[in-house]
Amino acid sequence: MTLGNSFKRGITAALAGGLLITGMSTAAQAAPGPAQPADYGILAISNTACTVGGPTGNDGSLADALNGVLTAKLDGYMTAYRVSCAREIVEAVRERGLARRAAVIAVDTAIVETGLQNHDVEVDHDSLGLFQQRASWGSVANRLDPAWATNAFLTKMIDKYPNNAWQSAPVGEVAQTVQVSAYPDRYAVEVGDATKIVDAVWDHAVDRPFDSFTGDAKTDLVIHNGTDVGVRKGTGSGFSDLGVVTSGWGRFHGMKVANGMGRLFYGDFNGDHYTDMIVHSGTDVSVRLNNKSNAFGGGTVASSGWGRFHGMDVADGLGRLYFADYNADGYTDMVVHQGSDVFVRLNTTNGGFDGGRLVTSGWGRFHGMQVADGLGRLYFADYNGDGFDDLIVHQGTEVWARLNTTNGGFDGGRLVTSGWGRFHGMQVTDGLGRLYFADYNGDGFDDMAVHQGSDVFVRLNTTNGGFDGGRLVTSGWGRFHGMDVANGLGRLHLA
Repeated sequence: MTLGNSFKRGITAALAGGLLITGMSTAAQAAPGPAQPADYGILAISNTACTVGGPTGNDGSLADALNGVLTAKLDGYMTAYRVSCAREIVEAVRERGLARRAAVIAVDTAIVETGLQNHDVEVDHDSLGLFQQRASWGSVANRLDPAWATNAFLTKMIDKYPNNAWQSAPVGEVAQTVQVSAYPDRYAVEVGDATKIVDAVWDHAVDRPFDSFTGDAKTDLVIHNGTDVGVRKGTGSGFSDLGVVTSGWGRFHGMKVANGMGRLFYGDFNGDHYTDMIVHSGTDVSVRLNNKSNAFGGGTVASSGWGRFHGMDVADGLGRLYFADYNADGYTDMVVHQGSDVFVRLNTTNGGFDGGRLVTSGWGRFHGMQVADGLGRLYFADYNGDGFDDLIVHQGTEVWARLNTTNGGFDGGRLVTSGWGRFHGMQVTDGLGRLYFADYNGDGFDDMAVHQGSDVFVRLNTTNGGFDGGRLVTSGWGRFHGMDVANGLGRLHLA
């Protein structure tokens, strides 16, 4: 794994202890008026930029959105500048390959210490920067570098909580153990807001997007139940019901069912980090944009001429369609599996797809196990967390990942998990269920979800070459393996 610049800076730090005081000094009191809340850790002193070039327009939009949901110290006081500082913290966490919880701990600490500001004047003796680190931590330049400062914080956190113990310890406790503050109770107060801030900026912190129906990067469970489409919001440890978000899709369970008109897909068509609904209806592909209020819009045709791409198991079928972000620009592209070839039609970002290019061949027997001589099927997902969707091949009992080369194809592949011979769907002999690939925990690496009978299990991507042993995340879906199985009520999607 290539180390990012911030991680390289951070691991070179020669760390030492130091008492960090989070309260207001007698020399620097809070500024009056709406510009600063009169609260601990937000001082009327000079700050320096957190990002090169300063805050972005998107930082301002995120600040406006956050001001409507925060409830503690920064309620009503988020600014583009503070969002830019949070982004730097989150980027350092992501470049280091740590879980989202590490970002919550670090942002929580920075809220308490400085109100998410990069103080460039010494406070409480010689404290500086986002975390009010003492001189014993490093030079002035280092402590004012948000990436260096964050990595110094993370290094000490990991040292104090070996074997990933920080993953389960209370956030406030971890922050206090690292900071050794005279006010230990203040960290727990800000955990809720720190979580909201990290959720808002997590997928904006690096130059690649992570999307979901609710826009928070954790994949959601989309349920196509008869005519209705409902959503259960992913929490990273399960799902919470959002209810029905659109209706009228009773004839979109595939062309293999009675009176079938087509099927539904999900992807971020317009690059806003919210998953949209893509409808393959007969020959047309249309898009219904996510309105960010738990519903989809009216729909616009994005491409036509796909009447023979509802699968090889329908009359005169030439192949099937997929939707994935092939070139990591944040806009879902259309992938066409035509016979043995796979073509990609890039999203033009203005309402359609381009003419396409051939990206890989030799997949004539991978249209599913339900077709003659079928060896398996294909998926597209971001296995290695670089933002480019990779080719996932379910071949017999094995699952292989062929990484996107980022310059026009996929590599030779590697075996990532085995034992899935009975998971090509319930429509095949002795079928136990099927597989999905999506980012369940919002860390940027797509995980493997297993729909086995009525249960859905998730095996997390280990980020170093496979999936873990899994956990049950939701049950009661025995009749959601498709409408073409006995007593089928519908099917599931992870989006």
